[in-house]
Amino acid sequence: MKASVLCYNLKGTKKGKQIAMIFGFLGYKIRHVEKEEYGLPLKVLAGMGEVQEQASGSVDGFSEEMLVMNPAGETMLDKALFLMRKEKVQIGLKAVLTETNQEWNSLELYEEIKKEHEYMQKNAAERKE
Repeated sequence: MKASVLCYNLKGTKKGKQIAMIFGFLGYKIRHVEKEEYGLPLKVLAGMGEVQEQASGSVDGFSEEMLVMNPAGETMLDKALFLMRKEKVQIGLKAVLTETNQEWNSLELYEEIKKEHEYMQKNAAERKE
């Protein structure tokens, strides 16, 4: 399995180029996900499955930057996160592809990690008080 990273709302941006440089250096395949693909399962977007049926209708999007990482191992993930910190590249919404979430589509994952991110920010703010 080739490691991959799914990038949302980063195409053509400075941060997107930094992400491509970091993950490309580590051997990840970089994939910029288009809004029209948000209804597809994450495993299909990551190249681990085939489209069973095409989602119909229009798909709502989101404007936040998001990364979904599918590393070849924990060490590879640690290196990617270390380099992101070192280069000061911040993406608030990050996730790792798992057996549970690989069947989800991009919008389902976005809603879940957005809730988690907001919860963690709230707790961090309360600890500072």
